[in-house]
Amino acid sequence: MADPARIPITNTVTGNAFTLALSVGTPAVPVNVLLDTGSSMTAVNLDPYDPSADQAATTTQLLQNGSFQDGTFIAAVVRTRIGSPPDAAGVAMAVPQANLGVVYNIKPFLFGNADGILGLGYPALNAASTMPGNTWDNRYTAAQLGQGQSAGTLPPYLDQLVAAGQAANKFAFAIQRSIASKAADSAMADRLNTGVFVLGGGEEYTDLYTGDFTSVAVVHEAYYNTNLTAIQVGGRTIPVAPTPPGGAAASNSFIDSGNSGLMLDPALYQQVIGLFNAVDPTFGSALQAPGFDQTKLDLIRWPALGLVLQGPGGTSVTLTVQPKDYWQFDGYGAGTATAGLINGGAPHPGQSILGLPLLAGHYVVFDRTGGPNNSVIKFAAPRDPNAAPLVA
Repeated sequence: MADPARIPITNTVTGNAFTLALSVGTPAVPVNVLLDTGSSMTAVNLDPYDPSADQAATTTQLLQNGSFQDGTFIAAVVRTRIGSPPDAAGVAMAVPQANLGVVYNIKPFLFGNADGILGLGYPALNAASTMPGNTWDNRYTAAQLGQGQSAGTLPPYLDQLVAAGQAANKFAFAIQRSIASKAADSAMADRLNTGVFVLGGGEEYTDLYTGDFTSVAVVHEAYYNTNLTAIQVGGRTIPVAPTPPGGAAASNSFIDSGNSGLMLDPALYQQVIGLFNAVDPTFGSALQAPGFDQTKLDLIRWPALGLVLQGPGGTSVTLTVQPKDYWQFDGYGAGTATAGLINGGAPHPGQSILGLPLLAGHYVVFDRTGGPNNSVIKFAAPRDPNAAPLVA
């Protein structure tokens, strides 16, 4: 098995998601792609990557359609080389005939300012259709999607790397922010906005975390589905309802690196606002403001947010989101704080999305090495934030 790759990442390309550099095709075209555990497709825009100029590309009759945040897209599937540049230790990984969706109906800022997306979820989220003709040549429209027949699911890029012996079936994040810092002190902002993505490993990089790991069970493998059982604020606890009977959701929550907030089911959100108001009656309105003067926020007075989740074997574990992580100082402008608690937005009723505010306060390893239905997500305390900047 190849050594893990330790890859630098940044949230400055999009402002609210982390990207890394990949290369696609022959000759290699550099692209910046979003790291998204809430999807499984690897896709890039036609600009900058054109399969017609790729000596290694094989076009197909496969078509994918997907969505990211508020946008939808259609992508012709080609098979070509996708690889990562060598890390500081010289480790590089590549799949010579990877599945790549090429988005030809480009919509401005679909992926922010990134060129595409690297979905890190499970194959269940990577569906494709077989169309009557070559999808790159025909450029089918949304109105023509009904002409296709299901082709099942395609192996995502991570699965292809694992099958080729290029990587262990795991990856990790070391980040410090959920939203890019716009602090006036640019050196401080640069330091906060960088991170490390470990492909094919995690636990071996002990300089990125301290102490032991706490494991959360993945209860269904499509998204990184989890079972959120309770939320704690200021010494008070409220239970979280399980997935509604007969609903479409596989669980009541999932962990998503492509989301910059904690998107709580609307009813649960209101309960959590009530918990904050029980600590201080001004806290709820501050959290619901679109932006807040951070000079009026004393984070020492704010309580931690506890997320109680199902661990392996039905155990119960608690992960803590600190005020500095559910509040983002200098988030969309210097001097303005943005709250990371969001009212709704998950795909299904009764469901919550646990995004980057949870990851920012931990070193997080997504460990799929246990085989089907045995994945866990491991959380450890991050390294000393006052130490040297994170280095890939």
